[in-house]
Amino acid sequence: MKVSTPSLILYFVTSALVILFKLLDCEGLVLCGKSIIVPSLFIYYFVSNNYRITFVKGLIFLLLFLRDVFVTLNISESAMGSFLCVLAVYVLLLYLAQKEFKYLKFSYKDSFSVSILILGISVICYSVLNLELENLELDFSLYVFFGIILSVLSIISIINYIKIGSYAFFNSMLMCICFIITDIFFIIYKFYFFNYVFTFVSLITQFLSYFFMASYLLEKDKGIEELNGY
Repeated sequence: MKVSTPSLILYFVTSALVILFKLLDCEGLVLCGKSIIVPSLFIYYFVSNNYRITFVKGLIFLLLFLRDVFVTLNISESAMGSFLCVLAVYVLLLYLAQKEFKYLKFSYKDSFSVSILILGISVICYSVLNLELENLELDFSLYVFFGIILSVLSIISIINYIKIGSYAFFNSMLMCICFIITDIFFIIYKFYFFNYVFTFVSLITQFLSYFFMASYLLEKDKGIEELNGY
């Protein structure tokens, strides 16, 4: 068994327990379980990456953990704190994704698939934000900005995979798909129409997005090592 395996097992077991606790309506246990998820995934990443981590990637894990802290505290500032943490994570992931994207070369035949991708994600974003949302916790313009950032991140990540096709970008594509599903269902059950199924879908895809994110970051690090001749 690899040294990193126990922390990965803890991550998946805790994720499954959180979903079960949510099903049983044990909110206290849900919050306790959520506080373990990001640290266990961080340990898995850190150990798997030979105990090395860059500032940006460390900040991503820290922000995700702080997001769960804000949710656990449930104070008046929790909504804004949680929102800013997730937004900052998306911006940092966008920063990482654009590094490869800016070196891609596109031909005329790419224009159709890229246009369809941009149109599809834009329609999804517009459709969700165009719902008659009620009791928004923050100004609507912030959600619009949030949607734009996530849309750009998803478009760049998917194009990276289409053009390069590496396992790292496969994980980044799955990560973004899970981000989109998570946020869509969160907005729907939080501000439009509450349904337990939507809650579980949002939770499951949230946990999967974290795993795909860690896998993406690990694969990026492996690629850098190979380029440097390690």
